[in-house]
Amino acid sequence: MHTISPYLAEFLGTMIMVTLGCGVIATVELRRSKGHGDNFFTIAFGWGFAVAFGVYASHHYSGGHLNPAVSIGLAAYGEFPWSKVPGYIIAQVLGAMAGAGMVYLNYLPHWKATGDKKIKLGVFATVPAIHNYFTNALSEMIGTFLLVFSALYVGVNFTPTLTGSELTLNLNDVLKPIAFGFMVTVLVIGLGGQTGFALNPARDFGPRLMHAILPIHGKGRSRWFYAWVPICAPIAGGFMGGSFFTLYYEGRASILLFISIAVAVAVLAFGLWANKHMYRSKSAEIIPAFEDTRATAASAAATYTPTGEIPVIKRSFFE
Repeated sequence: MHTISPYLAEFLGTMIMVTLGCGVIATVELRRSKGHGDNFFTIAFGWGFAVAFGVYASHHYSGGHLNPAVSIGLAAYGEFPWSKVPGYIIAQVLGAMAGAGMVYLNYLPHWKATGDKKIKLGVFATVPAIHNYFTNALSEMIGTFLLVFSALYVGVNFTPTLTGSELTLNLNDVLKPIAFGFMVTVLVIGLGGQTGFALNPARDFGPRLMHAILPIHGKGRSRWFYAWVPICAPIAGGFMGGSFFTLYYEGRASILLFISIAVAVAVLAFGLWANKHMYRSKSAEIIPAFEDTRATAASAAATYTPTGEIPVIKRSFFE
């Protein structure tokens, strides 16, 4: 079989992932799109399958990281050489930029049709629902920790090979990408409501940079004041995921475990500082007048509508 450079594989895999993933967001969010107005589940499943097919394209050649946090987490566990991490990160960022460029071209007439600047940015990069640096960073950290930790135990617990007279099939190559995709889907659905979940510094930084560069009609700011969150927090979470897996699977605590904890604490501490000293959007303090803050589904389910007359029970009955 012809082989390609692992760096090229990371570039192509990340490009496919971002093209499909950000494309799903564009379909749902941009005005006059056929899919406009669909829901968060569409985006979650779209991103899950985007990750799966990006991993399919690259897994055989590079391991299908597509994510600096994954590369760092695997290096922390000892499954990937630290010397390759910088090259992988560069390839992933460039792939994410190329994918974002494809989304821009694919939806060329819809940028002008969409008036909301925040929506346009949200196609490319993550925008928190409530802007709080500390909680946003904590959410990204938890999600990426689970992503890397889960990716490692999927790899450890599932390594069979199916061999026949005419076929030798490594089931890792077939099923692991799908497992990763569903992992991303459930993480976004279960925990991504606060930030939209980057879980991946390249996925946010590359498209955010393209948002700043591309001539998008009425695009507004790229919100670089928030960009450190989806970069630093996933790196800290991925670093901890790989380090803790060493403790979990091998029963030993390496020095990297304590370094990763220190990095996580530093990121969260900076988040606390940033809440007081850096710009935050008003979503952190002000609830728009038109926003319904009730949990409508829960309140509807908890509301009892009597179908007949309710008998009156006198107080003396209980005394």
